[in-house]
Amino acid sequence: MKTLMTLLILYTSAVSGLSGWSPTASIQITSPQKYSASIGMSSVDLFGSDSGFLIRLEPGFSGGKLHAGTRNMVIATLIPFVSTDVTAAIMHTWNDPCGRLLNHQTYAGMEIRLGILPLVITAGYYNHIAGSDTEHNWITSLGIGAGF
Repeated sequence: MKTLMTLLILYTSAVSGLSGWSPTASIQITSPQKYSASIGMSSVDLFGSDSGFLIRLEPGFSGGKLHAGTRNMVIATLIPFVSTDVTAAIMHTWNDPCGRLLNHQTYAGMEIRLGILPLVITAGYYNHIAGSDTEHNWITSLGIGAGF
C-alpha cells in the first residue's frame, strides 16, 4: 500500500507539470474487478470550476478498464472538490471476477463517476463484445473508494 501511494504521488507531480492537464487518481473496491487503482489526466484545472476531456486507466485485481470522456469540476465553499465524470469505457476481465463472470471477457459501456473529495462513487453499464461468456450480455459495475 505504501508503494502504491508513493507511485500515485509521483504520478500526480509529473502530470501537474504538464501545461493544461491535471491528474486524476483513485483506489477503490469495485465490481467486477474487486479492487482497482486508477490514474488519468484531465484538461480541467484541479483547483477550478470547469469541464473538459478526461482519459483514465484503471487496472484491477480481476479486470481492467480504459475510460475516455468528460469531467465537470465544481469548487464550492462548503464542499470543496466536486467532480462528475461521464465516460465511454472498455473493460477486460481476468483472475476470477465478481458476479460469476468468466475470465478473458471484454465489455464496452458507459460509466459515471461522482467525486466529493476524497470519496469516489462509480456506476457503469456494459455490453459483452468479446469472449465465450453467453450468459452475461449486459452487466453493471459499481464501486466506492478514495481519490480525486
